[in-house]
Order: sequence, then structure tokens, then C-alpha cells
Amino acid sequence: MKFKYKARNQAGAIQEGLVEASTQVNATAVLQQHNLIVLSIEPMKEAGALSGLSHLWEGVSAKEFVIFARQLAVMIEAKVPLTTAFQSISNQTVNPYFASILSAILSDVDEGKTLSESLKRHPEVFSDIFINMVQSGEVSGNLQKTLQDLADNIEKNYTLTQKIRGVLYYPAFIMVAFLTTAFVMITFVIPKLLSILREANVKLPITTRILIASGDFMQKWWWAVLVMVLAAIGGAIYYFRTEDGKKELDVLKLKIPIISRVLQYVYLARFSENLSTLVRSGLPIVSALQISGKVIGNSLYETDILEAAEKVKTGGSISEVLKNKANFPPMMVQMIKVGEDTGKLDSTLITMSKFYTREADQIVSNLSSIIEPVLIVILGIGVGILVFSIIVPIYNIAQGIK
Repeated sequence: MKFKYKARNQAGAIQEGLVEASTQVNATAVLQQHNLIVLSIEPMKEAGALSGLSHLWEGVSAKEFVIFARQLAVMIEAKVPLTTAFQSISNQTVNPYFASILSAILSDVDEGKTLSESLKRHPEVFSDIFINMVQSGEVSGNLQKTLQDLADNIEKNYTLTQKIRGVLYYPAFIMVAFLTTAFVMITFVIPKLLSILREANVKLPITTRILIASGDFMQKWWWAVLVMVLAAIGGAIYYFRTEDGKKELDVLKLKIPIISRVLQYVYLARFSENLSTLVRSGLPIVSALQISGKVIGNSLYETDILEAAEKVKTGGSISEVLKNKANFPPMMVQMIKVGEDTGKLDSTLITMSKFYTREADQIVSNLSSIIEPVLIVILGIGVGILVFSIIVPIYNIAQGIK
């Protein structure tokens, strides 16, 4: 349950926000643990489509999840009671939102619920794979090892995702900087030269005429362009959040040159890692497939994996289904078949996960060396057009004066 609060921190500043706890008393205790003086607190009433908006600004990073899982695993291995472990971790957590979630879980565990039951009450924070692996660890009595596996799993996915983002951030930043510069030149610099160029009565290159026309248009209609751009971005975001839009985006991701290959390897590595971790934790293969499909991050792969789960239910094999799927390469299918035949599916999947992670790493490393020269050429052409459009008319004016 969420509570809206107003509190004063140690510096005397007033802050407002949301805290999650099972009762108002527990919510107040959570805030006091973070050295806040509670001024007011009341249950948060959320309704309809607005109920999830608060989570746009709240969240738990992969790094925080890894730290949480490792800390909990160490404490369980040291025979620290679960309630004491959660109390300690909650007090050390910097993120107030995550701290409130952990405190709510602590309250549930204190009331006699199992850890997995408590986690299920927070699906916006804990994924299916996290909850089911914890449940499996509880049943097998090996929760500490399960949490370590979870931390490793999250860390591997996070590291690979960050590498891809790191490669794409640089060209995106450069292109935004160039487009911003071009916009300023066209809208403000070129129009100032316009009167000089017209008075000089010199012949203007086609690029200069295009830039002048663009500048005139932007000066008159910049607001309309801004509205259209924002509307297009807003419309795209809205559409890609719908079911049809998500599917279209997933298809598009697998058609972008080079990037599609990286993403394919990421999905295959993620599937192999997740399925291996779930199978190793003792989860039935059908459940492991269903969970792996739901958290893979692409609807095309999800459909294929869930189809394989249905086939396994009726006595079939995973490799039988996947061998006819274009998204799963023959080598992957063959390795899965070997794992099924030998009864060593989990170790085979780990091997495949390492292989596809290395392949993705290699492409990402090469991608940065490919993007930089291409980016330099594109920027060179863009800057060249801008310079040519401005310098040539000025040079012609100077020639006329001579």
C-alpha cells in the first residue's frame, strides 16, 4: 500500500513523496529510519489509468538489484534471520522508493509470509524470473545460491546492455549537437546575411538559396515545426506502448543493419542465461520456458519460446519447435538438442550464453570503430554544405568589390 507523505529532512528542508508499506505505522517507521521528521502522512488513492504514472519517476536500477541480491545472499549464508537481513538492507538503501518496498516486504515476512509471496505483491519492481527463482530457492532450501545466481544473471544482462548503450550514446550526442548547430545557423545566422547578399545582387548557389528559404520558413513557422515534432514524438511513444506498436518495434529492431545482429545475440544470450539459471534452480522446464519467454524483451522471441513450452507440455522437445524458427540459428538449436539428449541442458545453455555474449561484445567493440569514421564523413558533408553556402556568396561579393 502506498502513502503520500510530507516530511522535514535533517537540513530542515521540506520534501514530499510516496512511501510503500503494509500499514501507516510501518510507513512512518520507514521514513524515520531515513532521518525524516514526518509532518503528515495519508494513504494514496490511485485510480484507473493514472495509477502507474508515479512509477515514471520511481524505479530500481539493475545495479541496486545486484547489490540487494548479493547482500541478502551473504546474510542468509551467515544464518542472519530474514527479518533482520531486510531491516539492515533497507536502512542502507539510498533509494527511498526501493527502501520503502523492502520495508513493506519486511512487514509481510514479519507477519509470516514467505519471501516469494512478499515479492509477488510488488510486480512493478520484481520480475517473474526473480520471484520464481526465489520461490524455487525456498523450496530447495538453497536460497543463498539462488540469490547469487540471480545477482550474476542481472549483472551480465546489465553489463551487456550498458555496452550497447555506450556505443550508441556517442553518435546520438554528436548528431543532436550538429542538428542543433544547423538549426541555429539556418534560423538566426543565415537570415542576418540575407540583406547583405540581396543588396550585393550576387548569384547565390543552390545550397545557399535552400538555406535562405529554410531560414525564412523557420523564422515564420518555428512554432508549427516544434508542435509537429513534439506531436510526432508523442504519437510514436504512445503507439509503441500499445500491443501492436510493441510488436512493430520488435520487428523493426531485428531489421536494422548491424544493430539487428547485436540484438539477436543479446536475446539469445539472455534466453540461454535465464533458462539455464531457472532449470539449475530446480524449476520445471515448462515453467522455466514460460518465464524465460516473458522476460526476454522481444515479442517475436517470446512467441517462439512460449510455443516451445506448449510443445514440451505434450511431450515434445524444445529443439523440435525452435529448429523451424528463423530467430534461432541452427547452431543454437543443435546445442539445445545435444543438451536435451544428454540430460545436460543447463550446462549446454551456459556455454551458449557465454558464446553469444562474446559475439555481441565483439560486434559492439567493432561497431564503435565503424561508427566513428562514418560519423566523421556525415558531419564533414553537413559542415561542408553549411560553410560552402555561406563562404561562396561572401567570396563572390569580395570579388565584385575588387
